[in-house]
Order: sequence, then C-alpha cells, then structure tokens
Amino acid sequence: MKLRFTHSWFAIYFVLVFGCSADLPAPSPTQGAKSLNFGAERRLGNGEKNPSTPFLRYSPDGRLVAVWTEDHDTPWPQGSHTGHQRMGGDRAPSPMRNAMIAWSKDGGESWSAPKRLNHTVEAVQGEENGPKVAFTPDNKAFVVWSIPGVKGDKTRANIRLAMEDGKGGFTAARTLNEVQDAGRFPIIETMPDGNLLLAWIDRRIDGPKPRQLYLMKIDSRGQALTKNYQVGQGLCECCKLGINFADGGRTVYMVDREVDANKIRNHVLRKSLDGGASFGAPVEISNDGWQVPSCPHSGPSLGRDRRGHLHVSWFTQGRSEQEAGIYYSMSTDGGKSFAPRTLIHRNTAPETLYNNLVVGADDTIYFAWSNLDTNSRSQIYMRTLAANGRTWSPIQQISNSKGNASRAALALKNNQLQIAWTETDGEDSRVVFRSVTVGQ
Repeated sequence: MKLRFTHSWFAIYFVLVFGCSADLPAPSPTQGAKSLNFGAERRLGNGEKNPSTPFLRYSPDGRLVAVWTEDHDTPWPQGSHTGHQRMGGDRAPSPMRNAMIAWSKDGGESWSAPKRLNHTVEAVQGEENGPKVAFTPDNKAFVVWSIPGVKGDKTRANIRLAMEDGKGGFTAARTLNEVQDAGRFPIIETMPDGNLLLAWIDRRIDGPKPRQLYLMKIDSRGQALTKNYQVGQGLCECCKLGINFADGGRTVYMVDREVDANKIRNHVLRKSLDGGASFGAPVEISNDGWQVPSCPHSGPSLGRDRRGHLHVSWFTQGRSEQEAGIYYSMSTDGGKSFAPRTLIHRNTAPETLYNNLVVGADDTIYFAWSNLDTNSRSQIYMRTLAANGRTWSPIQQISNSKGNASRAALALKNNQLQIAWTETDGEDSRVVFRSVTVGQ
C-alpha cells in the first residue's frame, strides 16, 4: 500500500472573530546567537512500507530509542476504501499499520534491527496520536498506541500497551481503557519512583462537557496500580497531551487543549500535588481566542528546567490571520500564572502547524515546528532560547523535503540533540532523522 498525501491533510481554514491580542513581539535573533549545525539526513524504518510518525526517547542506559509506524502486509478489509489516506481525518478508514521500535547506541549513526510491537494485525494510529515509549529505571521499555474502535471509528478508539518481556521481545498488547472504544491520544511517562503514569483523552461520558482526561498508573512489571480515573474534562477531541514532574513526583504538571461551549480552543496547565491522584483547577496559559468548529490536531508541548520554570509552546490561529503562528510562554511560579505569549514564528499560510520542545541541561530550550516554505510545502524549522530568556537564535529550516515534512520529534541527552519527522511525497512517506552536538 502507498500513502496518499494531499495539501489539505493539514489544512484548517480560519474562523475569524472580533478581538485583539496583547502578545509580546516576535523575538529577533540576538547578535552572536548561533544556528544548530546538524549532520546529514538519515532514514528510519523499511522504506518500502511508508514509515511515519516517529517518536524519540533516550533510555536510562543511554540508548536512543525510536518508535514509529509502518504499513502491514495485510490488505484492507473487503469493501473499505482502497487508498491509503492514513491522514485523511478522524472518520477516514484506517489502514493496517504496525508499531515498530529500534535503538541506537551511537546517537543514531547505526540502529538495531527494527522489531514489530503489535503481535496481531492492527490499525495502529499515527499523526499526533502515534506510538510513545517510556522506560523504567532498569531500562525496560513500555510502548503505548491507539487503534480504532470495533466499528473502525478513530474517535472511539482503544489504548494499547506492550512491554519488553525479558526474552528479547515484547508482550502481547493489552487494552488499558476499561470502557471499550473510549480512549485516544495516549501518553506514557516514567515517574520519579519508577512507576509509570499513562494519560489519554477519553469519551466514555459524552456530556455535559466534551472529552475527559483519564489517567492510570502501572508498576515496573506492568501491573495496574490504579483503575482508569478521571482528573479533568472539557478537552479538545484530538490534541496531544504533555506531562512533567517535580518534587520527586509529588507534583505532576499536565498540559492540554480545552474547548468551551463557544468552540474557543485555548491551552491549560493542570497541577497535582499528590502524585497525580487529583488535580486543581486548570490554569489558562494564554487566551488566544481561536474559535474553530473542529479539532485542530495540534496540541501543546511542555518542559521544565532546573530552576523549576515551566516552558510551553503551541500553535494557534488566534482571532485573526495576523495572529496565527507558533507561540511560547513560561511560568516562574509553579504554574500559577504564565507570561504573555511570545510569537516564535508567524504562520505563512492558513494551515495548522505542529510543534515540540525539549529543555537542555543548561536550561536552553530547543523548539521544533512545521511551517510552509516559499514553495508552499511544509518544512521543519527550529530555533533556541537561552536560559536568560532573551537570547534567541535565528529561525532555521532543518528539512528540505520535495513533498511535505511535519510532526517533528525531539530527544536530548547531555549535548546530543536528535530530531526526526515524517516526510510525504505523493503516496509515499518516510521517516527522516538528523543529529547535532549542542551546548558548545
């Protein structure tokens, strides 16, 4: 099968409402700030099976681990749509996709043979809903993904979990959501005590407010420590989540995109002081005023530095075309309040952009996002913000795709930064990977 990509895959048109913004101006590059000197492009996965949707993370023993999706050899079910169109919207048919994993001991110069994670034929989801991996302190990998519900509906999906079995492979995946066809957009993070926290967007209750935020904890053996439990509601249908920890895991921070009764979609931070058992009222990060009837498939990214400052980046189209772009804000008071948003890169066309960030050991922040180039093709861009909060590097184009590049993933350990993204060209897709030494 081939991947069909059209320009409208990531298009969302503006819905204009009255209002104005109070942003800080877009930062200009600071004199002396350097661009990142990335190495050559490399590929991940089987190029004949349309790799896509990479996610990167370092394991405790220093291996760089990648998970992604690829075509399965099994054909589409009889009577279903014959084109791949894997990114054609929530209710488009889902192809049979595999979740794959591989690791590198040399920062991406060479990779292990990829392993398939799903034992059975499944329509493993991609886009922002792609597989995620986390590790226990003894380097055991746990991977989560979602698959459409029994009727093929991506909006009524199921959360799947597989873990290393100690024999060189992975256990058969099991479903985590206790109510069938209710969960999607899973994320998994290792808590400071070695247990794992899972979160996802859930729709087991369809009213009175839209989607709920559900959590679950498991131990390092994969045993459930809690049942599914709700800690929030009012979430946007299909935007990624972010998690971070402080105080040895007693404090848990989460970010998500909310939607109100008027279809205004802003981001919030949720804070728990009891290890994720309960959360206080959500704190709005920025009142962007973006009114849009459908979910934009573009969620926030969250990081925390050594000082305890929280850093968030996101995309919004705001109240007017002139406001649209990738934004940044920070909190210096543990999430009680956020600084006025700063525009990182203005949107060059009415498109939905995707973003990610990581925080370095020296508190430098590395931002990656997609935007359209002069040929109206989506490309990957990056820039950095120094720990002083003032020194911005120039905006730097990282990809040079003949088709479109999007959904960049970042990983950082010591002075090694890696980035991977999906490129699409006609009906084909591939995962592209680059590395750079930073902090020098």
